[in-house]
Amino acid sequence: MSWIGFILVILGIWLAFKVAGVVLRLIVTVLIVIAAYWWLAPVFGWPTLGEVIYVLGPDVRLPEVALPELRLP
Repeated sequence: MSWIGFILVILGIWLAFKVAGVVLRLIVTVLIVIAAYWWLAPVFGWPTLGEVIYVLGPDVRLPEVALPELRLP
């Protein structure tokens, strides 16, 4: 039955790579959404990211970081 174990090990490694890929894609997607909100919130007058996180949990505080001034040509 060693060949069944060998096949199960290969299948487990393959599934681990698939799961790791999905997790990394989710992390990158969440980071992109957070960065887009952080950048666009002041433009549209939405609450800052610090205020949103404060509403989600009053024990969590993030320092407010000012965005650089962009001058249009």
